[in-house]
Amino acid sequence: MAKPRLEGKVAIITGAASGIGEAAAKLFAENGAFVVIADIQDELGHQVVASIGPEKSSYFHCNVRDERQVEETVAYAIQKYGTLDIMFSNAAITGPIGSILEMDMDGFDDTIATNFRGPASTIKHAARAMVEKQVRGSIICTGSVSSTLGGSGPPAYTASKHAVLGLVRSAADDLGQYGIRVNCVSPFAVATRMSTGMYNVDASIVEASASSFSQLKGIILKPRHVAEAALFLASDESAYVTGHNLAVDGGVSVLSTTRSKSLIVRFEPPIKRTMSRPRLEGKVALVTGAASGIGEEAVRLFAENGAFVVVADVQDELGHQVISSIGSEKVSYRHCDVRDEKQVEETVAYTLDKYGSLDVLFSNAGIIGPLTGILELDLQGFDNTMATNVRGVAATIKHAARAMVARSIRGSIICTTSVAAALGGAGPHAYTTSKHALIGLVRAACSELGAYGIRVNCVSPFGTATPLSCRAYNLEPSEVEANILALSNLKGIVLKARHIAEAAVFLASDESAYISGHNLAIDGGFTVVNHSFSAS
Repeated sequence: MAKPRLEGKVAIITGAASGIGEAAAKLFAENGAFVVIADIQDELGHQVVASIGPEKSSYFHCNVRDERQVEETVAYAIQKYGTLDIMFSNAAITGPIGSILEMDMDGFDDTIATNFRGPASTIKHAARAMVEKQVRGSIICTGSVSSTLGGSGPPAYTASKHAVLGLVRSAADDLGQYGIRVNCVSPFAVATRMSTGMYNVDASIVEASASSFSQLKGIILKPRHVAEAALFLASDESAYVTGHNLAVDGGVSVLSTTRSKSLIVRFEPPIKRTMSRPRLEGKVALVTGAASGIGEEAVRLFAENGAFVVVADVQDELGHQVISSIGSEKVSYRHCDVRDEKQVEETVAYTLDKYGSLDVLFSNAGIIGPLTGILELDLQGFDNTMATNVRGVAATIKHAARAMVARSIRGSIICTTSVAAALGGAGPHAYTTSKHALIGLVRAACSELGAYGIRVNCVSPFGTATPLSCRAYNLEPSEVEANILALSNLKGIVLKARHIAEAAVFLASDESAYISGHNLAIDGGFTVVNHSFSAS
């Protein structure tokens, strides 16, 4: 049986007596954590403890608007369990509803005090405890689609959730030196006690309304989906993720709302898994660029988690070595140059013929391309980079999605991008151009394929010492890692291919069932902090 993902860790969850917080408390405990349920709803809080069991959880009254209560809650957790590894700052209110022209300023103040000042206080005291005890902890805040979009919530709520995102990024910059990660989960509308109470409607009304706006069809967002995202960020699987806003919104925050499709669908509840069940049990995955580096690590981790995997690459000898090291009963090799659409189509057909299905595509094949400046740009090298990194990915998405649609598979498509997809100067010109293009391709594919329940996402790593990068720069792995470590915001850890593979497993699994169109940055906060400034 796999080791519980939070085994022995201690977590505080605010707003944990109901809704997302309650779902997270139960899921954290299922995965081996000791959990402090912090809330002002005492009766409900004690009910949550009773449902989990007092050996794994305890309740502490905490109003996050009162800093002293927050400080006492942290002290309670440490006194009871000896440490603090995870703070999930989830407590929030919706605040006054209505036009900004008639806004209740007392209600505005209360919303800011709960939704923004409260998380600031929880981050402050949790981080103090972690620093003092030298814990490389994880701090998670609940954001919202309203963290990035106007018009998706009341004015005070939207302002507070934008503020939370800014706070998370700023805290990630400050706390990275201690190895503490700070991230957000930002859900679309969820039928919780808070949202149904706000509009005085049944949960079914909230869910029907949210579904009508959602791009990802055939699924309704539940608190459990948001809790799964928080579990990923709390675990060591996200060890190099910080300053990130993990949107659990079915692509709402990255797609145009002016385009809609109608589709009659069967709604499916979130799948509840036991700890012993492999996360990709019985799924069939195709991984390109899988003979070395990130792709190889993903193949190994996918297989460890129960998947059947086709290793697709042009490096035949290395590809067969990967098969031999894992075992041919779980993996097989197929030569595939993604620049040739026919080879891509044949690789998808081979996967279907051998395993009978295709649930996951990890389109990872890529090249760095010419390293010259723009003034001396080799356009043949530029064309080859675009043919591999963009056109090749487009072909894999096309043929994998065709197979999924034909078989009514609610599949997951994942593409490898880079910090160069978000920043100039983080890679050569052709490479940077191709990775920016890839983000656009993923979002466009997400928009179209959501109608079929197919999710399309990215993983975007910082520099990693793979055979590809070492060859490109003629450096040893230790030299690449030393250079990256010097630039990194998150200290005390070196990014490895395994970290990226962990993110791919999360996006491939049902844990990310309501995540689509998302760019999951595995960069230690590099893309969200300003490197022109340094803290004194």
